[in-house]
Amino acid sequence: MFNHLSFLNDLPLHWKITVLLGASIFLVVEGAARVIRKGVIERNEYRIKLKQIEEAKPHIVLREPEAAYFGPVNVQAVGDVMNTVSFMAVRFVNQPQGPYPNSVARDVRVKLRFFEPIPAGRLLLAIDGRWADTDQPSIRDWRESRTDYLRKEFGIEEGHSLDVAFRDDQTGEFYAFNNENCHYPLMKKPEHLLVGQQFMVRTSLLGPWVDETFEFQFANDSHGTKILPLMLCS
Repeated sequence: MFNHLSFLNDLPLHWKITVLLGASIFLVVEGAARVIRKGVIERNEYRIKLKQIEEAKPHIVLREPEAAYFGPVNVQAVGDVMNTVSFMAVRFVNQPQGPYPNSVARDVRVKLRFFEPIPAGRLLLAIDGRWADTDQPSIRDWRESRTDYLRKEFGIEEGHSLDVAFRDDQTGEFYAFNNENCHYPLMKKPEHLLVGQQFMVRTSLLGPWVDETFEFQFANDSHGTKILPLMLCS
C-alpha cells in the first residue's frame, strides 16, 4: 500500500498537504456515513422486532354482536324458592394478529369501576371483576386462597364472559357483582348497592401483554335494565 503512495514524495509541499487533507476529510465522511448506515439498519431491525412483538401479543376485544347484555338468572332465596334476577355480563374474545405461542393471554384480571353517568362521572364503586365461568368461592375450603378465581386464560379465538352487576326484578335494586357477593343472602352485598337510574362502567382487563379498557353506560329504572346507546369505547 505504501509503495502506491511513494509518488507523494515527489509532489510540492502544498500538494502534499492538500492530498493529506482531502484523504482525512474522505475518511471522516466515510466513517460518519458508516455510523449513519449502521444506525439506520439498527432502527429498521428494531422496528421489525417491535412489529413482530405487536403481532404476537394477545388482543382481547369485545365479542360482538351484543357484547354487553342482560339475561335472567335464578338465585336461591329461601329453601327451594328461587328468585329471578337480571344479570348484566360482557363477552370478550382473544383475537391476536397471528397464531403465535405468545398470543395466548394468561392471568387476565379485571377491575370494574362504576361511575355516575357522564358528564358528572363521580366514582361510585371500584371492585375486582368476576369471570362468569369460574366456580363460586363458597365451594372451596375457607383456608384455601381464592385469588386464582380472579385470573383467566384466553386461548387464541377463545372467549369468556364477565359478570358485572344484577338487578332484583322484584325490588328494582341494582348491585355490582363479584365473588364477594356470594357470601351474602341473595348475593346482595350492601356495599355493592348502586343507587340511581343510570351508570357508566369502566372495565379494565390487565395481564401480561394485556391492557385493555372498555366503557359503556346502562340504565336501571322502572322499565327495567338496558344498555344505553353510548357504549363500548376501547
